[in-house]
Amino acid sequence: MTKRTTRKAAEAAGTVVYCGPSIKGVAKQFTAYNNGIPEGLKAATEKNKVLAALIVPLEDLPEAMRQLRQKSGRIHTLYKAVQGRT
Repeated sequence: MTKRTTRKAAEAAGTVVYCGPSIKGVAKQFTAYNNGIPEGLKAATEKNKVLAALIVPLEDLPEAMRQLRQKSGRIHTLYKAVQGRT
């Protein structure tokens, strides 16, 4: 099973957390969503595919937070990539 498949399955069935920068009126950083994401965030991820990679399953949250705190890793790189585009 790929990461993309895992994320889609987790988004459909469980709790996911948005780890990207806060987007006024759309999503706040570290907001958890159960059984899918709201329409506003879904539309934003369709416009900017990188945002979708910043929605992680709840069990991956500690690692995502570690990467952001240490300013290294995939999540941090993606975060910096979208920070100026939101």
